[in-house]
Amino acid sequence: MVAVRRKMKSQKSSFWCIGLCGITGLVFVFSSTTGGKSAARSVASRINDNRKKSNFIRGPPPNDGRTAHNLRPTNQEIISTAPMVNLAYVDVTNNHEQDPHRGAKDEDGNFGYRHDETVLRNNPPSFQISASEADCDNHDANYRMLTEKVLVDIPAHEAREREAETGNKPRAKLFCMVYTIQKNHDKIPDIRETWGNKCDGFMVASDKTDKSLGTVNIPHEGPEEYNNIWQKVRSMWSYVYDNYYEDYDWFHIGGDDLYLIVENLRLYLESDEIQLAANDGKSLPNGDEVEQLPLFLGRRFAEQGNHERIFNSGGSGYTMNKAALKSLIVTAFPTCTPHLKTSAEDVMVAQCLRNKIQVFPFDTKDDNGGERYMPFQPGHHLNYRPPKDSSKDWYVKYSIDIKYGFDHCSAQSVAFHYIKPPLMKRMHAILYSHCS
Repeated sequence: MVAVRRKMKSQKSSFWCIGLCGITGLVFVFSSTTGGKSAARSVASRINDNRKKSNFIRGPPPNDGRTAHNLRPTNQEIISTAPMVNLAYVDVTNNHEQDPHRGAKDEDGNFGYRHDETVLRNNPPSFQISASEADCDNHDANYRMLTEKVLVDIPAHEAREREAETGNKPRAKLFCMVYTIQKNHDKIPDIRETWGNKCDGFMVASDKTDKSLGTVNIPHEGPEEYNNIWQKVRSMWSYVYDNYYEDYDWFHIGGDDLYLIVENLRLYLESDEIQLAANDGKSLPNGDEVEQLPLFLGRRFAEQGNHERIFNSGGSGYTMNKAALKSLIVTAFPTCTPHLKTSAEDVMVAQCLRNKIQVFPFDTKDDNGGERYMPFQPGHHLNYRPPKDSSKDWYVKYSIDIKYGFDHCSAQSVAFHYIKPPLMKRMHAILYSHCS
């Protein structure tokens, strides 16, 4: 994330809080006046009723005899209200005359720039790290979580690569974007060296275009500041939809202190669970579908503890399929607080999808209850325990049925937050066996 953050402390922990966590009364500030609000609240209540059930619901058997993954009752309820969306592209640019569809500027400040999102994938920089930077002998909490629990599922990844090479089943194409500002461009090289080049498409949205870094100046309504990230993200998502929608299957967004385990994310997106959910929970897709159910994946938080207003935390980023991205841009953005100035872009994206389309954040825990998207560093999640007076800890209030210690993180975790230099390269060294 960029700009100023506020530090929130509990009796036993010290965590950084992104924008919205210190804001009170968000439920009222961002309340919707649309007709879908009551229906959205009703569905949210039913989801909340189901969230502690441990049994599973299986979708109807696929027509071709394939076995469908089990869906938890929570996720069966979550996908029950979202409409199937035709995947055909709809042009809503209006000749790029107004925000959020004005597009991007090139290095000379001229509009009409289209970033080549494949450059990093096709020309990845080599990963360089010194022994002191890797700090492999320091078996701290970050090291322990990344060696004793979290792993990169290389065997499964390589098996899927071989399967794709035979032409039997193509890999999911993933577009990744990071947002930053010019003064933080020094963070981008580490992202490019580590996880960024593993995405099929990669872009850094900024206030200055620099082809050598892959940064793109995407102007937006209002000032370039932390308290206006909502407008920045509206323009970012619009730019991605206008230029890259037809070329990718999934889209992930996060700040410049995000670390993404791309192999694990891609495997999760290709899993039977996600494929079944995206096909309306009825059967696994055949690959020739023209419609899709919108899926909105990330780390679910309950805004101010309100389980009727669950959103995906922007810290570790969130992931959308084509149907969700199209619904957000074409259906929700035009009338969902289009001129609001706020830092809580993650809350607003969830509100727009919830109130305009009845799309709710999917529960991305693994079958053991481990989280896949992490709002803090690995070591924080290993060591964190709730204080005796949990009412004073925003993290307890916002969290939904979390576990602690090693049980918190899924072995196939996909994202961590607050990963700044030099931790980003150290994490990469640990995860990809440079410390072996």
